[in-house]
Amino acid sequence: MRRVLYAGAAAALLGWLAWQSGAAIFHRGTAFFLINPQDGKVAGGRYANRYFGLTYPLPQDWKTGEAGPVPSQSGYYVLATLVPDSERNAAILVAAQDMFFAIGERGDVADGARDFLQAVSNINGMTVDRDLMELQVGNQLLYRVDYSGVGLFRTTFRTEIRCHVVSFNLTARDPALRTRLAQSFDHLSFAAGNGSWPPPCVKDYAEGDNVLHKVRPLPVGPRFTPIPVRIIVGADGSVKHVHVIRATDDQRRSIEEALYQWKLKPYEANGRLSPVETGLIFKFKGDN
Repeated sequence: MRRVLYAGAAAALLGWLAWQSGAAIFHRGTAFFLINPQDGKVAGGRYANRYFGLTYPLPQDWKTGEAGPVPSQSGYYVLATLVPDSERNAAILVAAQDMFFAIGERGDVADGARDFLQAVSNINGMTVDRDLMELQVGNQLLYRVDYSGVGLFRTTFRTEIRCHVVSFNLTARDPALRTRLAQSFDHLSFAAGNGSWPPPCVKDYAEGDNVLHKVRPLPVGPRFTPIPVRIIVGADGSVKHVHVIRATDDQRRSIEEALYQWKLKPYEANGRLSPVETGLIFKFKGDN
């Protein structure tokens, strides 16, 4: 299944020519870093995303391209599209896949990169230009895939941050330009963690005996549609932040109102109570 998904992702890329220190926000009486994956932006010649703690200095005379679609129900985000200011001979797509909600078997980022490479090699007209490369950028491990076809040359960098596969997808009309763009990622930087931040991410933590008190959201909007949600649980077990990834406005409000009343078993890491980030899926039925 995962190979099919990566084949689809590889084919989709053919359509493209395409933390720094965060600001605390006061919410419900608690100061917390309430930043979501799609909140990154370009400013001062840099793309910065505080949720993932990354900064990428854009090549000279590059800018933000057209906005991507809203996040998918599987937690796939188009974080940014970057293009040259003049000649449209290249593009960079920054994306993230939430590993809590990815369809199919979950593997680590290295397995995913290998599957992606294999999927690309199976597409007619595509050529893998070099073997999978493992790179260390600061404190972050990245995997690089180079491939080409139909007159376009591509490089993809992948890394795992906060249980997301974050990818940087380069497309250029000639190999020399691709090489220059790939070299620009030597300046990619990742912020180191600070104490208990970012919190550890734990799949399925908001289930079973870990949930001490639960309030069901009122059923509103379309029924039977899966709604992926990320939450941050404080060291005291209360829900500090709710990020409804894709839903109607009414569903979002209903889920947020319910989840902020939940109480969970405090998470323990290295013998100390710690905030934790996890995900869950809601599906409104007739009686929920």
